[in-house]
Amino acid sequence: MEELIRFELAGNRQQVAIATLVREKPLNSLLLDTIDQLAAQVTKWLADDSIACIVLNSSSHRAFCAGADITALYQSIRQANGGNNPYAEAFFLHEYKLNYLLHTATKPIVVWGNGIVMGGGLGLLGGCSHRIGTPTTRIAMPEITIGLFPDAGGTKFLSGMPDHLGLFAGLTGCQLSASDALELGLLDIIVDAEMKDEILDALINLRWLADRRENARLITALLERYRTSTTVPANLLARRDRVAARMNACLAAENFFTVFDAAEPFGDEWLDGAMKTYRNGSPTTARVTVEQMKRAQGMSLADMFRMELVIAYQCIRHPDFPEGIRALLIDKDRNPQWRYRSAQDVPDAYVAEHFEPSWTGAHPLQML
Repeated sequence: MEELIRFELAGNRQQVAIATLVREKPLNSLLLDTIDQLAAQVTKWLADDSIACIVLNSSSHRAFCAGADITALYQSIRQANGGNNPYAEAFFLHEYKLNYLLHTATKPIVVWGNGIVMGGGLGLLGGCSHRIGTPTTRIAMPEITIGLFPDAGGTKFLSGMPDHLGLFAGLTGCQLSASDALELGLLDIIVDAEMKDEILDALINLRWLADRRENARLITALLERYRTSTTVPANLLARRDRVAARMNACLAAENFFTVFDAAEPFGDEWLDGAMKTYRNGSPTTARVTVEQMKRAQGMSLADMFRMELVIAYQCIRHPDFPEGIRALLIDKDRNPQWRYRSAQDVPDAYVAEHFEPSWTGAHPLQML
């Protein structure tokens, strides 16, 4: 059986519990088994008074986690043929439960967010109390390229960004640099990657206290000693004014996508590359993302995850998600045949379908 996660304890009287993602070749992409193993162990650790701190780590120098293993999801969707899909439904349900568990944990959880952090990887990182990045950290929610939507807490991350930058990031799948992520609250600190072992050793040797809030402050103070002096150029924030102006103009228009689709090039390689990704992406995802961000206003975290589960269950029943995976990873022709040619062509009723539960009875996440 493939090893997915390595669990270990370190320290003496009060211990540090470490979960290390070790599925390096696919950049620690998440299987249902990965999620279930991690959720079960984190739950035990949170209940264990001898453990003061939890660390989410990666053995890879390239990535913390690149998100879901969408090839496994594709196979299950094809087998379900538009009907109930036990694997995919369990994947999203268990993933969002784990994300919520991290967000609401009563002990400090430190995460080593080096390298690629995308999709479900950001879902893990974003739920932790102490989020460490390095100069190589690259964060994105690129679901538009595969016909999914910004999930695993993407509603919270993106809707909370100023100047509608999160909506732009969701529509374009653009990559945020470590400095973008720090300024936008997705990271708490940037350190040099070569300091990892020293930081972990320092965590293990901290003189832990009985008060968990005090322990969180101890970690914050410890990490501050390692803050890097390396300058990390911004991507999105270096272009904040131009993006904000365009997003405000689109949101003020009668039809957002009439303006967004017809806008002139920015004349900036990074921004125009982001817009190219949007234009090649799923028009249905684009419409769902705008609606998702609109509905998020005033929602609790639990309600955001409940909304995401509704959308996820609909995505596995609609054609763009499997088609996007096929084009990107199965046939690799990079020529997805989306259901609709543009976001303006997607009927309002079709968008609304994605926000209607596919089940009868109680919400599977009613316990949050």
